[in-house]
Amino acid sequence: MLAPNLFNMLWEDEMKRLLAFVAVLGCVPVLLNCGGESNAAVTPPEALFTVLAEGTLPQGGGYTKKQSKVISGQADYATELAVYSNTTPASLDFVAGQVLLVDMGPRNTGGYSIRVTSVNVANDWVVANVELVKPGPQCIVTLALTNPYQFVYIPTRKEVLLSEVVRVTSC
Repeated sequence: MLAPNLFNMLWEDEMKRLLAFVAVLGCVPVLLNCGGESNAAVTPPEALFTVLAEGTLPQGGGYTKKQSKVISGQADYATELAVYSNTTPASLDFVAGQVLLVDMGPRNTGGYSIRVTSVNVANDWVVANVELVKPGPQCIVTLALTNPYQFVYIPTRKEVLLSEVVRVTSC
């Protein structure tokens, strides 16, 4: 009767040691990477844009044309924002950055939107990636004129280039 209990105790001890060994082996790759160079990509500061204002209709119901505009001064930003919104313009550092306005222009229904999705950084310029969303043919949308827009602050004085992608939603 003593032998089976002793066998079980020895078996449990061996299993615990084996599990501890496997757990330590699993940590070795993590420990080897500590303190060394990271393989993770570092996001450049110029890629960290901030959304300042966005909407589907400029204030007062006016409509604008499809456009993108780089704004490089506080007064110009305040004037342009006043066309779209009655919000007070944020005080921005135009020595270190600039504002990008993307405007989809007038659309006959709801379901449209425009937004900067990311900013890619190159040596002499940045590329603002802009997504224009259009409702698919099966979508139920509001029957109202819209004019989607967005203002973003990009913390760089490099030239801003655009890359537009149109995405049709399937609703």
